[in-house]
Amino acid sequence: MTNLDHLNVVATICDLGSFQLASEKLSKARSAVSYSVKQVEEFYQIQIFDRSGYRPTLTRDGKVLLTQIRHLLAQAQHFEEFVRDLKGEVETELRIGVSSNFPIPRLAALLRGLKQEFPTTTLHLEIETASGERQLMAEKVDIAIFGALNRSPFIDYRQLEHMEFPLVASPDLVGHEPDKVSKTDLGRHPQVVVKSSDEKASDIGLMIEAPKWFVTDMSTKKDLILAGLGWGRLPYHMVEEELARGTLLSLSTLGDLALPICLTKRAGHTLGPVGQRIWDQL
Repeated sequence: MTNLDHLNVVATICDLGSFQLASEKLSKARSAVSYSVKQVEEFYQIQIFDRSGYRPTLTRDGKVLLTQIRHLLAQAQHFEEFVRDLKGEVETELRIGVSSNFPIPRLAALLRGLKQEFPTTTLHLEIETASGERQLMAEKVDIAIFGALNRSPFIDYRQLEHMEFPLVASPDLVGHEPDKVSKTDLGRHPQVVVKSSDEKASDIGLMIEAPKWFVTDMSTKKDLILAGLGWGRLPYHMVEEELARGTLLSLSTLGDLALPICLTKRAGHTLGPVGQRIWDQL
């Protein structure tokens, strides 16, 4: 079998679409990247890439081979994780994907304990919007917290809570009688939407009739709605005080929405001591 490092180069080229970008990501010379591809092609007597165009494209044989390369690389990663866990080695880095809907203070006590017990582990908190499952399956994060309406057989789930997402607006926008606000009334004003952090993910929960204002984070969305510039759904914990004061109103126009918020990991993925502590205690 050829060197796993060579196979990783092939997979990285496919992920990024070019030899040069793979060279930059892997911190390898462009010639070293080309050499790895050549080694794989010569070893298996298969042409992986068609280089006749501006960008390399997979041949028919290359597409079939890539599927097996990804499977083999994943198996190698799982083996490394198993050995690390067997030896009781602590992760040097742990990547956690957290939905922008989830209250970060809920993680604070747990993270404080991890900081004291595992001081050498670097934590990466990736705040995402509507892309938790994709990030997890693409192995961009080791653990993810997101709203899971559907369940995948390739993911392990632990439900943390059921989170409510009331539809809210300022009385300056819709008046002081929320029960009388119709879909036609909402359609006259912008729906404020947090754009997904995954470019491939479609935006969900959009009202076709209404104009859209897209923002990049929940805090901006809340500020615009509070200012009477639009309407939208926000997690209850973010608007509880405003609803109590009456600076925001809960509308029943589009019905109720609640999502199961789950802690997740890839099925069969062995967590190290830090990841397992989060899985067990959150």
